[in-house]
Amino acid sequence: MKIRSTIELRDAITHALSWRKRELASLRSLIERRQPEHEKAALRRSAVPVLYAHWEGFTKEVAEFYLNFVSYRRLSLSELRGNFVALACRDHFKAASETHKISVHEKLIDHLRENWDKRARIPRDHVIDTESNLKPDVLKSVFSTIGIEYDAFWMGKEIFISGSLIKTRNEIVHGENTFVDGKTYLELHRQVIQLLDRMRTCIENASVSKAYRLNP
Repeated sequence: MKIRSTIELRDAITHALSWRKRELASLRSLIERRQPEHEKAALRRSAVPVLYAHWEGFTKEVAEFYLNFVSYRRLSLSELRGNFVALACRDHFKAASETHKISVHEKLIDHLRENWDKRARIPRDHVIDTESNLKPDVLKSVFSTIGIEYDAFWMGKEIFISGSLIKTRNEIVHGENTFVDGKTYLELHRQVIQLLDRMRTCIENASVSKAYRLNP
């Protein structure tokens, strides 16, 4: 996929979010209509891993959309924020970090000097790693990778993400007999939708404000 403009980025995010919200809404409707109670309880348990999957999947997907978008800005290393410079030069940094040889470190310096005003080649594949467990510290790492601020909103959601969503999901997928009552399920649903919406806003705002540039 090529994402060459803010409009294309917005459209890609809209599509990715729409089908996820539609599936979650359908699942919620099914649970609310289902009788008897033991069937509703089983569906609520089943819904929790799905809620988590959409949270992790959407975060990874839109972060990769944003990397794609920034890559097609065709900016030089000198125009990009440090995180994107680090991404563009990560193989050189990796090689330099694995040795004490000055000759290898010099190659890194030479690469930066020679390419500073040339178009950066920002990798898009195998960059975003949610570790199949999108805890707050992993989320911070994702945000750092793409240059998005981990602000007060996300800090305020840390207890929910790790203490409610991930804990409950892990218990269920590991076979524990964790009961999810109606109130708990609805709150999980509401909060996940809020996380998805906020993630969308963060990415779209970053693209419009040109937060990827050293000097927006």
